[in-house]
Amino acid sequence: MLQANEFDKTYNKLLDTLHKGGRAHLEFSDQLLSEMAQRWHECLKNKNSEQLNAILCMLEHARHPSNYFDDLFFLTLENPQSSEQCIFTLAASWKHLIARWSREGTRIPMRYIEILRTLVQSPNMEVREWTLRTIDQIGPQGKLLINEIVLAKNFWRGLINPHAKAVNQLVAMLENRWAK
Repeated sequence: MLQANEFDKTYNKLLDTLHKGGRAHLEFSDQLLSEMAQRWHECLKNKNSEQLNAILCMLEHARHPSNYFDDLFFLTLENPQSSEQCIFTLAASWKHLIARWSREGTRIPMRYIEILRTLVQSPNMEVREWTLRTIDQIGPQGKLLINEIVLAKNFWRGLINPHAKAVNQLVAMLENRWAK
């Protein structure tokens, strides 16, 4: 039986390693993966962002991607509780979804493309920026979102908001890459 505090021990050990400037590469047992999935479900149900951020942090530092959390990534990105949570979930999805699909030779599911289509229109410039960075990660399939990408530009905000400036730069980069 899994000890009730194995998740906390693993997370605290990860934080200690990171605070010391180390690189963490976590290996998860099937039991710990199951506990993390159960906790993630509870986080979504109870709107516990702090606990969800801990799970996402652990996933970000996993040695290997896992398909164990695909539906939870989708559910979290479809209904993010905050901009911060959306950004953390996108970042962790790079390894556990995008990199894994790429390595397997699997096309990006339309459900994920539709999530990005919605997020790239976010009024929050930081969410929009990280969505564009994620679209960059999915490669040529990002062309499916070209209309939304072009609409993501914010010329006047780019003068004062650093995230809006990054959005404009990312849009220009993607447009230039796909124009060839």
